[in-house]
Amino acid sequence: MRTNVTFGIGNVALIDKVNGKFGLFDRLFKGLAPKAKTVKETAKLLVYNRLEECVSINQLTSVYPTEAFERLGFRKDPKKRTFYRNLERIGAHHVFIIERYQQLLKGHKLVSKEQFPDFSSTYFEGNKSELGELGYSRDNQPGKKQIAFGICTGINNIPIALTIQKGNVQDKKHFRFMLKLVRKVLLQSSILIFDCGGNTRVNKKKVRKAGFHYLTLKAKRKGAYLKYIELFKNSKRKCVFFVDGVMYKCVKVTEEDEIKYIFFSEKLARDQRKKKRKKFKKELEKNEPKLRKTKKGKVLETLLSKEGYILAKGSLQKVFGNIENPYINGLEGFFILESSVDDEPEKILGLYKNRDKAEKLIRNMKEGTELRPIRHWSKLAVIGYLLVIFLTNCLINLTHFLRGKPADEKTKNLKLLKKYLKNLTLTVVYPGNRFRFTILSNISTEVREILGNFTQKYRENPPELRW
Repeated sequence: MRTNVTFGIGNVALIDKVNGKFGLFDRLFKGLAPKAKTVKETAKLLVYNRLEECVSINQLTSVYPTEAFERLGFRKDPKKRTFYRNLERIGAHHVFIIERYQQLLKGHKLVSKEQFPDFSSTYFEGNKSELGELGYSRDNQPGKKQIAFGICTGINNIPIALTIQKGNVQDKKHFRFMLKLVRKVLLQSSILIFDCGGNTRVNKKKVRKAGFHYLTLKAKRKGAYLKYIELFKNSKRKCVFFVDGVMYKCVKVTEEDEIKYIFFSEKLARDQRKKKRKKFKKELEKNEPKLRKTKKGKVLETLLSKEGYILAKGSLQKVFGNIENPYINGLEGFFILESSVDDEPEKILGLYKNRDKAEKLIRNMKEGTELRPIRHWSKLAVIGYLLVIFLTNCLINLTHFLRGKPADEKTKNLKLLKKYLKNLTLTVVYPGNRFRFTILSNISTEVREILGNFTQKYRENPPELRW
């Protein structure tokens, strides 16, 4: 006789609700690999795992019960090798999956005209991945190989694209791959809002040639900024407005077919100067022991070489008065936005501030669905893994969209949302000589807000009413 079992059903409900409304998994994985019969079910299971315990594929069959697999569509207990093979199949067909996903969004008119592309990276454990390369690490793991990925999400919080490149590909080059992908689904005159990482003349020309507009941040370099700061100071036509209680001043400058919005905020200037003074103070304190050794003529550092030891001694170059803070350069409080759109500065700044939607999506991918580190080595498995992470976050955002109102603070954070979903449990009871029955437990207020009455489909009638 089988024993009673309890498992989380909230994630299954989330998958079923979105799949019932949009046909997400049915459309993305239908006929994808005719010889493989469980690709769609495996995709559901991998998404379910990302919202549950986030265990490795090797542990799926030991952590989750048979009843959970049944709810996800498996007709019999799957094997580990099936999961690995299906993950590689998903990676091998990722281009078709993304294209189908984009067409699904386009068919439901979920592609907004304001889009926020952004790029990040994550690292590998091990050195055998074909896609792994050393590059600038956003995760402070400079000694480990990594992979770069890009996402694009709309102002309605619905992601529309995922790109994957080797770990040493720079953002400005990665941006071109993203543009090729999003141009297939974006409406004409849509606007791409991105940071200075993708801001190059070539990229901006490509955006305009594709029929789109752009809004981007000009890289903060002293030589490039001083000219515009001087124009700002000499201008008598400054626009003044408030955003979230903070006063901004702006001067618009037109150069050829591009508008430059020169912004200044006194509060931002104070905050930046405060951080730089703190950094300067820490630097002085850190170098105090070296200063004492230098004054006494002691060796600061000993280095090995093929001819012997290198003794590094310091010399002190004194200055008159107090030493100036080299980090304060006069750019504090200023920033410049470049755009092909001529509009009110307040609207332009508000639009750029919404770029945190892309940053939050990347944070949810990394922390909420535990993207890092990647332990797969196969190229197709790595691509499939990243695609599963992306689709998991798409599922979450589509769920919030179905609610018809913005997510509240309790469910906006993906880590908290996962806790609420895990608390919703289904107990399968196997009484002796009777039919099995299920008990749905822990239907919290937060779960009702997320899933509504959809959870009632998992509630069965009491056993006495079924005989």
